[in-house]
Amino acid sequence: MDISKAEDTELLKEIGRRFEEKASSINEMEFLTKKLLDLNEKSKNAQEVKSQFLSLVKNEFNNPMSSLLNISSMLSQTKNIDKINTLGDLLKRELLTIDFSLKNIFAASEIEAGEIGNEYSKISMKEIFSEVSSYFENLIQDKNLTLSLVYNCEKELISDSQKIYLLLLNLVSNACEYSYNNKEIKVIVECREKSFQLIVEDYGEGIKEEHCKDIFNRFVHYETGNTRETAGLGLGLSVAKGMCEALDGDIDNIECGEGTTRFIANIPYVDEKNLDLSTAFGSNEFMFDSDSDEMVEF
Repeated sequence: MDISKAEDTELLKEIGRRFEEKASSINEMEFLTKKLLDLNEKSKNAQEVKSQFLSLVKNEFNNPMSSLLNISSMLSQTKNIDKINTLGDLLKRELLTIDFSLKNIFAASEIEAGEIGNEYSKISMKEIFSEVSSYFENLIQDKNLTLSLVYNCEKELISDSQKIYLLLLNLVSNACEYSYNNKEIKVIVECREKSFQLIVEDYGEGIKEEHCKDIFNRFVHYETGNTRETAGLGLGLSVAKGMCEALDGDIDNIECGEGTTRFIANIPYVDEKNLDLSTAFGSNEFMFDSDSDEMVEF
């Protein structure tokens, strides 16, 4: 536009248009700047998480690995049966410590990568509970705890048994670590209208209100030193939450007074008619019969 020949109204319109363009450019620059700052903050947080994770892994695996090397050396040098049995028990404890940490590291990496598909099957909560009880047998004995199952569900449950197993494994581990000695831990299975509930109840220090939500975040530790002896990786409850969410469920915790803590996982029911192929917990496999819509166990 030739400004020298423009009328006042046209000139005002042109000035207004240019102001709008400038304002739009400024807004776009502000948006891009904010986005860059956000990305920079996320990158910084990611580096901090990475450093924290590597430090935790180093601490978590260093002692068990040293113990395993020492135990294996002692085993090779002794022929005393009693000593062999004692060393064998120590070996099992250290291997379970490493196995549990690896289970959670692998699960956390799958959750982070979004590679956590479901394999549905008919499940037995009693069998899963038995597996979990056996896994923590030493810890239960050390603190003289009682682990019991209260099963209030008549429905046939269909879910991903491996995720339910890992969910219960972490909730029971958490309960064992934070329970007072000589107390009871209850695992309760309840059937609701649209979901079944997996409840783990323990009696210990309880959780302060300000920590109730944060404990489900990765690498978060809540401890006073009164019940928990080791720091751990801080992945357990975040993995439990990830397992629930992968099954379209949710998890929360409540204080029931006098140190009683309940973790409640709600897992929606699954209709087997919507399934194509499943692998059951353990060795059983389920497939659809070609002549019907029913699942057949092999």
